[in-house]
Amino acid sequence: MRTRPGICRRKARYASEEAALDVAAKAPFPLRPYRCKLCRQYHLTSRTKGMRLPRFEIERRRTLKGPAS
Repeated sequence: MRTRPGICRRKARYASEEAALDVAAKAPFPLRPYRCKLCRQYHLTSRTKGMRLPRFEIERRRTLKGPAS
C-alpha cells in the first residue's frame, strides 16, 4: 500500500505502532496501523482485506460471533 503525499498530510500520525493500536482499539469499526513510507510514522487504515488484523480486532470479532453452535 502506498500513501500519496496529500493523504499522508491529512491523516493523523502516531510515533509508534503501540500508540496507533491504542487508538484503533477504541474505534467502533476495524482499523489497522501501517507504517507510512513518506513520513516514517504510523497511520490508520480501514482496509483490512488480505491483511493481518491486530489481536484486539480478532478477539472483538470472536466475541461478536458468540459461542459456536
